[in-house]
Amino acid sequence: MATKRPRFKVGETVFYPSAGVGVILAVEDIYLSGQVESCFVIRIQDTQMTVKVPKSNLEKSGIRPLLDGKKLKELFKILSAKGKRRVTGGNWAERCKDIERRINSGSCLELGEVVRDLTRWKKQSGLSFEESMLLETANSYLAREVAAVQGIAPDDARVRILSYIEERA
Repeated sequence: MATKRPRFKVGETVFYPSAGVGVILAVEDIYLSGQVESCFVIRIQDTQMTVKVPKSNLEKSGIRPLLDGKKLKELFKILSAKGKRRVTGGNWAERCKDIERRINSGSCLELGEVVRDLTRWKKQSGLSFEESMLLETANSYLAREVAAVQGIAPDDARVRILSYIEERA
């Protein structure tokens, strides 16, 4: 069964992996690789950065609609669930690379797992500088999406996310 591709329109708020929550400002034709390509112009709220994403590249880029009510409930369940045990052996660079891959996957549920686990690890035994930076990025993306969905300030969303994580800690 083919998955239904989301249809986006100007004015819609979307989640863009590796950048966060943004608003589609326009659809623009640009000259790319010798041909005219129709692109979405997306303004990322957090950084005020503007990105142009070819419509033909939407699926590969991981852009998706914001969470709906069902996905939000699923996210809150993940945040309050028992987390993964911290693997202390092995290559920390590989572990950080995996965390970064999960953050940039576009999946709000993977993002939730990363925020939950890193927040708890930070409390238990601290984080490396790299892990702290990854936590800040993941936290920012998640808080901005929850804030946009629930119509609250990002700081209030951070507090709400933390309350779910600490429920089981």
